[in-house]
Amino acid sequence: MKIKISNRRLRALLSYAAVIVLRAILATCKVQYINKKCIDEYLVGDKKVVITTWHRGAIYFLLKYGPLHPIVLFSSSRDGDLLADFAQKVGVIAARGSSTRGGKEGSKRLIDFLTSGGRVVATVADGPQGPALRAKPGLVRIAQKSGVHLMPLVWSATRVWMFARAWDRTIIPKPFSRIVISASKPYLIPKTAQGEEFDAYVKDMEQTLNFMTRDVDEMVDHHDPNVERIVQEDGL
Repeated sequence: MKIKISNRRLRALLSYAAVIVLRAILATCKVQYINKKCIDEYLVGDKKVVITTWHRGAIYFLLKYGPLHPIVLFSSSRDGDLLADFAQKVGVIAARGSSTRGGKEGSKRLIDFLTSGGRVVATVADGPQGPALRAKPGLVRIAQKSGVHLMPLVWSATRVWMFARAWDRTIIPKPFSRIVISASKPYLIPKTAQGEEFDAYVKDMEQTLNFMTRDVDEMVDHHDPNVERIVQEDGL
């Protein structure tokens, strides 16, 4: 019991420190938007939306859009504990679950959130353990069942710290970098889509995110081995 309490306190301390440091860094950065109208209308506006993005950029988006109080699905793993604790400190509502642990319960909570008055739902399409830049169906199903628009959203920056040994190549902006945020036009998933038709929507979401990620990386001259692999495998 003492170890658990100690770990919780350490996790809280690390989260607070990370929030303070990262907010100071982001205050020095400039942000450029692609399709800002979509972001203004759906994400920071008054419409409901399901945000889909890749795991590599989750930390920045939590800081950037946490004040909107979105509900975000985090893994039930120990690694997910730290990220969820961090997210809650910046305003995010944390739901727990993944494709391997508590996924159905977590997804149901997100759907219930949207159908009972909540506005913004998000999680990473390739989480919690990858493979990187390969989408799982959970977000598409959440958008379909809730009847809410799905909006792909990615970012990259001119100067980043990249965790090269992490499976997702996590990136965090460095001070005084230029951050590029790109949104795709939101769209609805038909209630009738099942089987191969549903799978096609999952694949379309994946390809859209990868096209966008490739493009923003090229704009800032960022080189991600995962993106380069996908470009070769899929001929993007």
